[in-house]
Amino acid sequence: MRCPECGESSNARLKYCENCGGKMPESPQGLTGSRPALRTNSTRRAMEEPSYAAEILDEAEAHSQGAAYVPAGSRDTAEDTDPGQSRPGYDGPRWLASVPAHSQSIVGLAVLSFALALSILPSFDGVGVVGALLAVVGAVLTLARELRLAGEAQGVTKLLPEVLYRPEIPAAFCALLAALSFRMLGMGVMPVLWLLASGLIIHDQWRKVIAGPDGVLARWFDLRQLLVMPSVLTLGGVGLALLTLFAPWATLSTLPEVPDAPVPSGPPELRVIGAQRAADDVLYSANAGTLTLTGWDLSGAVLVELLLLSVLALLALRPEVSRPAWTRFAPVGVLGVGLLWALLHLKLSPGPLIFVVGLAAMGVQVVRQLRESRDALAPAPAYDDGLDETERVEDPNPDDMYPDDEGNPDDMGPDDEGNPDDMGPDDEEEPKPRGR
Repeated sequence: MRCPECGESSNARLKYCENCGGKMPESPQGLTGSRPALRTNSTRRAMEEPSYAAEILDEAEAHSQGAAYVPAGSRDTAEDTDPGQSRPGYDGPRWLASVPAHSQSIVGLAVLSFALALSILPSFDGVGVVGALLAVVGAVLTLARELRLAGEAQGVTKLLPEVLYRPEIPAAFCALLAALSFRMLGMGVMPVLWLLASGLIIHDQWRKVIAGPDGVLARWFDLRQLLVMPSVLTLGGVGLALLTLFAPWATLSTLPEVPDAPVPSGPPELRVIGAQRAADDVLYSANAGTLTLTGWDLSGAVLVELLLLSVLALLALRPEVSRPAWTRFAPVGVLGVGLLWALLHLKLSPGPLIFVVGLAAMGVQVVRQLRESRDALAPAPAYDDGLDETERVEDPNPDDMYPDDEGNPDDMGPDDEGNPDDMGPDDEEEPKPRGR
């Protein structure tokens, strides 16, 4: 506000002009009695150098708000100075600004934790004890790795060994999430939560540790090996076996078991047949007390799924990757476990029968690997020259050579050249004519 006497601008909250001392008119805000809580840059006086009175008012206002007062002349320099302890500003997506480590995987882990917590309730479907335990372990290791890469929670992340921070750990966790999400396919809240959590985590870890020339997929696996014979039979058999787990495998009755009706007493010639008392009106509730179970509802289904997928992972390994010796017998063990599990739940329904057909297709690759391992462990065959034992002539011994044979000079005959003492009279050299 300008002074009416000197015309210079002065602070509107002062009653007297700072330049000439003239009386300042009251501001419209002062007449209404309202006072803004915060002072913005537009309401402050635009001056090259603030006066002492304005600085006192700013300091009093900052003190009333409980904030530290910084002089106007040193505000820009105070913001520019950095002692080296502050972190660089975050310039990523806005929805990850308040997330620890600004990681998309941590958001997916939070959704996954919520889904695992809901699976405890009986009204929500889950992935079983084995699947839930593996998911919790993988989530903890992935969370620790993300926090360590961001430099947060160093006191906690140092407790784990270095081998658990390798990129293969989150890659294996992503494969586990893909398998468990395939098991949770369906309609409802739980499938949506699992797909959302798996999508966030796999999308983030794909660009970090899985894809790329230095990623886990390029260094360890070659998926094109699954498209050649006979590995393609194993791929088709495993896929068929997993799809049959969505088919009906067994039926259960939910009707309560009612005891037989009491037999009334009567003459011995009266014979009463015991009958099952109906629990309700069966005329209008046909098939209402029957519950159909799919292959996923049976115990151990998730474990069988993970074992079948591990066979595909072994077949997709690159040839130059070293394998332990027991991996040659891993497909045989998986085939045996799958057949035993199918026989325990075998019913006259299409689900278990087609599951056994899928395992039979995988057995072709199992037999092939057993033959290769047997040939690799068998000793190399001896060289066969095609001769019979009666026709084979042994190599002569040099000590048993005849006198005419060359070899030992002492056994050489008179016809052999070499020793002058054994030469005959006919073997003397003719004298040469002496020249004159």
